[in-house]
Amino acid sequence: MDISVIERVAKEVVQEFSEGFDKKLAAKMEHSMIRPDATPAMVKQFCEEAIKYGFRNVSLPPCFVDMAASFLRETGVRVSTAVGFPMGISTTRIKIAEALDAIQNGAAEIDLPVNIGMVKAKEYKSIKAELDEILAAVKGKAVLKVVVDLGALNEEESIKVATIAKLAGADFLKIAATTRPKGVNAEDMAFFRQVVGQEMGLKADGGIKDYKSAISVIEAGGTTIGASGSVKIVTGFVITD
Repeated sequence: MDISVIERVAKEVVQEFSEGFDKKLAAKMEHSMIRPDATPAMVKQFCEEAIKYGFRNVSLPPCFVDMAASFLRETGVRVSTAVGFPMGISTTRIKIAEALDAIQNGAAEIDLPVNIGMVKAKEYKSIKAELDEILAAVKGKAVLKVVVDLGALNEEESIKVATIAKLAGADFLKIAATTRPKGVNAEDMAFFRQVVGQEMGLKADGGIKDYKSAISVIEAGGTTIGASGSVKIVTGFVITD
């Protein structure tokens, strides 16, 4: 290999990590703090971390969207929230109202859990109809991520929800593992990438706590990663001489 190529590539790698973190991975991180005990001070800290590391977004409870959007204005960091959280049991009208309120307050991305009970009842036409209605309301205003919770749905149910989300025109599929002990892994990402194809966004959320796991999830087909420990993840690489 040409020595000049080696030098150029090595220089690029060193530059990439010169600030002590993986910039490319940081741009794929959704810095998440959707929790009931979140405080304004915690939100401010999260926003400051997102700016410092260049995270894709901060994912916060709806009540903090306005605050975060004001803090992050013109920084390039987006604001994300969840509606119908966590099990999607609100009515369609309430979900739309929540989504539009969040958008008005500055949310650019929205996570939307499907109604778990309706999935268990195999009411897939109703699920598709609801997604169609919600997507019509938010289209062009925010990125919509439909949530598949691996802890609540079996494989067949997950595939059906993923396929419906794609057919409805959702921007992303979010693979979550809120109640599954092992969390989301690279195998899950590769599986759902096959289900939805290459064009749809794919978010991994749950149990990803270190740099190695995060990289494996992205390499397997993930587009973004939702995590509360984003700082630890992106600063967790190791370079050896």
